[in-house]
Amino acid sequence: MRPKNEQDVRQVTHASGRDHFDGQTLSEQAYWLMHRDILAGVLAPNEKLRLQGLQDRYGLGMSPIREALMLLSREGLVSNEGQRGFRVTPVSVEDLQDIVWARLNIETILLGQSIRHGDADWGAEISAAFYKLTHAPVPASLDDIENLEAWEAAHRRFHRALLAGAKSPWLHRVDSQLVDLTERYRRIRLARMGFTARTDSIFTEHKALMEAALARDVDTACELLREHLTATFDAQTWLGDGVAATDDVPAAAPAKRAPRNVATPRARRSAKVLERA
Repeated sequence: MRPKNEQDVRQVTHASGRDHFDGQTLSEQAYWLMHRDILAGVLAPNEKLRLQGLQDRYGLGMSPIREALMLLSREGLVSNEGQRGFRVTPVSVEDLQDIVWARLNIETILLGQSIRHGDADWGAEISAAFYKLTHAPVPASLDDIENLEAWEAAHRRFHRALLAGAKSPWLHRVDSQLVDLTERYRRIRLARMGFTARTDSIFTEHKALMEAALARDVDTACELLREHLTATFDAQTWLGDGVAATDDVPAAAPAKRAPRNVATPRARRSAKVLERA
């Protein structure tokens, strides 16, 4: 399990290069510092993580660095190579497709639960998050660090608000890990292609999602979410070696459509319980 709440690890004092981690252990500090740098691409995919170099970079001891690396390896951001040490997990088209496919399936379940169980506070938070997102300045470039971080925080808040009404802590936990993994790919795309989001598309896509959720229209909201995530993480030539079209990412189909000769009766009953939860 990951350490305490991140307290928005993006709140970095860029001028000094120092972060504020009041109340956190040294291991938690090491975790969030490396977590931030892996997502941002400062620690590049497949980069060898030498313990001495990490100690020098973060000013922390060997034990907290090791503990943080073990936590990150459990979350898929770091590869544990045994006697050969650690390295940042590589990226690939196939890996991105698998992560997006898993996220599509989990988030459509969460969204369905959230719409069914969300109360007035849930709806109010979605509206507030949408307002914040559509009024956050769109970054002019990757050098516009302050606006880039603020926009991404607002974007993440909106998607988190959509799913907040769901009652499954385990699905939320797994989804949080998948969001981090996809975030790393999104940062790579930003670094290679620049910030390409248009203000009008940001408004229309997220407005449609908000309206469907608040109208309690599960089918429409889930379809819009599938389209939004698939388009956002379409693995194109920005990944380098591989090229994949959007159609290559499997859509998240409702479990009830599974062939009868594949799923057992117990599995089908379990899937229906998830859909109705």
